[in-house]
Amino acid sequence: MRKTHTLPSTQLSIRQPMRSMSLWRTILLQLLLWLGVYWLGSTVHIAVLNTLAIFILVTISGLWLCHRTRVSLKDPRISLLGTFWLFKIAITIFLLYAGWIPELDEAISVSWGYDPQRYFRDAWKLIENGWNPVVGSNYQGIIYYFAGIFYLFGHNPVIPALINAFVTLLGTRFLIRCAYTFSAERTGKDWTIACLLLVPEVLWYDVMTSRETLMLVLILIAALSAGKYMVGICRASLSGTLLLSGAAFAAILMVRTSMVIPLVVSITAMALILKSHRTLGPVLKVLLIAMGVGALLAGPLIQQFTGGYNIDYFATLNRIQSVEANVAAHDEWSENSIGLLLVPSSAWQSIVFLLPRMLLYLATPLPNIYISLTELISGSWSAWQRLMVIPTSAMMLLGFPFVLAGTAQAWRNRKRFPAPLIIPITFWVTFASVAGGNLIVHGRYRLMFTLLLFACMWQGYTCCRTREVRRWTLRWIVLLAMCALFYLVYKFLI
Repeated sequence: MRKTHTLPSTQLSIRQPMRSMSLWRTILLQLLLWLGVYWLGSTVHIAVLNTLAIFILVTISGLWLCHRTRVSLKDPRISLLGTFWLFKIAITIFLLYAGWIPELDEAISVSWGYDPQRYFRDAWKLIENGWNPVVGSNYQGIIYYFAGIFYLFGHNPVIPALINAFVTLLGTRFLIRCAYTFSAERTGKDWTIACLLLVPEVLWYDVMTSRETLMLVLILIAALSAGKYMVGICRASLSGTLLLSGAAFAAILMVRTSMVIPLVVSITAMALILKSHRTLGPVLKVLLIAMGVGALLAGPLIQQFTGGYNIDYFATLNRIQSVEANVAAHDEWSENSIGLLLVPSSAWQSIVFLLPRMLLYLATPLPNIYISLTELISGSWSAWQRLMVIPTSAMMLLGFPFVLAGTAQAWRNRKRFPAPLIIPITFWVTFASVAGGNLIVHGRYRLMFTLLLFACMWQGYTCCRTREVRRWTLRWIVLLAMCALFYLVYKFLI
């Protein structure tokens, strides 16, 4: 039975600040709407009315959803989610004009060819070509996704950025509700999970026409909805769970088919590890696993239907085990790069190198923290991306002891309280899949597990004792010190 911890003087200390916060949020909303309408109306030249309508609708409906989250969770402190949402919209528009739009035009860009840039162009070409793909690709689903947005609302970079921000809010809200539901008890620090809306690299990738933002949300929905129903801590029906999780699986198959594999592994791990409180628990577990396996088998057919590449899982497995089999990875590193050192050449090396590669994904692009002020001013997307990714990497490294402590605690208590282990299982499987399933260590790929990582960090921060966190912090510092020493020796002495 879940306990509720009420802080002393809650009624006296919260109601008045909540009124003040509501006033400030109203002022902030009005200021954002007036400035946003003025700015977008002055700078957007294609589908202006649609853009303004989407901006107003997304901003207000997002704020309403944040309010509904506070009401449903019965936690007044989580009302900060609404304030953070308004900041997120403002930051999204700023980043869009400061670091994305200046190099989005292929004719004038000095750095063009980034995948999200090509998605922006190819989606419009798909519409112009009568919805017939010009060439097959391994990202055909995301082209159809953005083409649908452009067809309905117009072809400009503001519209997909606003829709991305709203989709991320839906996924974050779902994650927050699940995290509260999974927790064994309430604490006075639960509200800090609202900060998920302002993770720097998530803010940045929402700005562009990329597939990682959508994938992040789909992974959350597919895995957590299945895990929540499997454990039996919600009132959702089986048909509703299958519909929600199945729809997310189908979308993943079209956008990034290979990510169905870690989802199937996550659901299988939950079925084997976590105890279900439902009467037909074993039967339901088998049914959810079968849904995942069925989606995995359907992947190649869906890719063929959308005009994408032919999917061969065994060929994909071969490519991630050797750089010789992956042409795209040959020119990604310098001669003495740590990433190149950890490229596997066999199956056993793929296993041995997995943990070091996971560390690389947490740290990238550290220790290189150089950012050109000139490039930022000129609107270089790569400079702005580094500006947003570097602080995220620092936060991941500094907060990872909470991830370890939270995971360890959830594992120890899995028989009494199985639900808290759902998020760590999904995180660790997705994390390992991204690190082991891509030869290129790219910060954009880790977005698929970023919010899960910070959710695990929140679990450790809110539920673990200081002594336990300190123990994991000491181990983590020793590991990072060893890695730093190896880096210095390899870079400067060898």
